[in-house]
Amino acid sequence: MSTKKIYIAGKVTGLPLHKVSMKFGAHEKKLLTDGHTPIVPLNIVNKEDDWTTAMGKCIPALIQCDEVHMLPCWVDSEGAKLEHAIAKNMGIKIIYVRDQL
Repeated sequence: MSTKKIYIAGKVTGLPLHKVSMKFGAHEKKLLTDGHTPIVPLNIVNKEDDWTTAMGKCIPALIQCDEVHMLPCWVDSEGAKLEHAIAKNMGIKIIYVRDQL
């Protein structure tokens, strides 16, 4: 198995930080266990960043990845929808995660 750099996308804005940390952290742990390098938006942005600034940091990280894993909550997130569209248009493999804590 080859190691992949994988961006995790899902809803962040408007949710309690501990819930966001739990759902992203669970998938991050799985990817680490499988030998991959997860890229988690919470580790890229500062909590003080507004949405535009946050996306300005996340998109460059996303386009450096081999895959994007879409958590189930991505459909409720404008940022994750944008990340999905960028990945799709750039030919980055998209995986839809079915299970989530």
